[in-house]
Amino acid sequence: MLKIVVVASISTVFVSALVLYTAPNNITSSRHHWTSMPLLLAMKPPLIETQQQQKQREDEKSSNHDSSSSRGGVRVAYLGNSIQYYNDCPRFLTNLSHRGAIVHQDSCLRGGATLVTLWTKGNGMQHKFATMNAKTTVLPPVGENGRGGGGNANDDEYVVYDVGSSTVQDLLTTSLVLGCDPNNKDRWDYVVVNDHTQGPARPVSQKKHEQILLDKYLPLIIDNGATPIIIETHAYRYPGINNSEDLGSTPHEFTHLVRKGVQSYIHALRTKLPETIQPRMAPVGTAFLHVHDDNYKVWESLFDPYDHFHPSPSGTFLQGCVLHWTMFDSPPPLPRSDEEIRDLWKDARVMHDISNGNQGPPLPTMIEAEYLWNVAKIICETDL
Repeated sequence: MLKIVVVASISTVFVSALVLYTAPNNITSSRHHWTSMPLLLAMKPPLIETQQQQKQREDEKSSNHDSSSSRGGVRVAYLGNSIQYYNDCPRFLTNLSHRGAIVHQDSCLRGGATLVTLWTKGNGMQHKFATMNAKTTVLPPVGENGRGGGGNANDDEYVVYDVGSSTVQDLLTTSLVLGCDPNNKDRWDYVVVNDHTQGPARPVSQKKHEQILLDKYLPLIIDNGATPIIIETHAYRYPGINNSEDLGSTPHEFTHLVRKGVQSYIHALRTKLPETIQPRMAPVGTAFLHVHDDNYKVWESLFDPYDHFHPSPSGTFLQGCVLHWTMFDSPPPLPRSDEEIRDLWKDARVMHDISNGNQGPPLPTMIEAEYLWNVAKIICETDL
């Protein structure tokens, strides 16, 4: 059986752990397939937050943010599919945010996943995130014989990959969350979730996915004291692609159906969650639609040029700006040079599938980035 050595995302603040994954035939309880071994790393002290960041979180009046402010930033868990892993939205958002605003992130992502299949099948990034930027080299823990763990006769270094947590349960179960004070129940400050784009757009799948959201995801979100953010994903570039023939003949019709379904998720969660962690919708699809109506050429550039439904880097930039507004109720810093834009993806684990000789789409220009930044501002100030 293939064995892949991976490691959870390492921030500059927390002690991480080395994790060994053996791909199971059927994931039922991933704890049987992942073994955590303590690993002491030299860490930098927490960054000091600015007075503006501190006041911003105080204004949100959330008890979980009282915990995060003492850390100097927030911890974010990501659940979803390729809408998030294309162009590595989790790492991108950390780079886009103010320095120290997000002090730790981890994810459970799977291509094509719905809320149901993500729960039942777990992480699907063992190969897609096995890239140069995901590599990190660490010494193995000391074993009983004083040498490397696992009976390693030589203290050789392991090369490990940051692919995220094995399952939703592992990511959100408080006793397993890495880098946290075990006495602090506020493990994650935010849980960012996206369903398969077509899931909330159809009544049958919307009801099914909403039920598993309430039955399975919700208890873990409550146990973390985290604020859930549901992404209203964008409509596809062309009608009918990717088996979406029944979801309208225009982006407006498709977006309306997705938004209506996501709003149902939000309403269902709102009735079950305390006031301090009420759910939020990130209106990414609405922002895409605004660009469609305002600047059609730029709207076309928001999509992957080979499949026309995944986000391009420009699409991820807009998505990240909307997520930042939704999370912090403020805009992210605006990049001021091409170098700053490139740095947003300096550690991306995956960008575009460049197989068959294809080249990935270009990054947004400074002019495009400023335009998309302003679109996010317009939409979020109106929508949130």
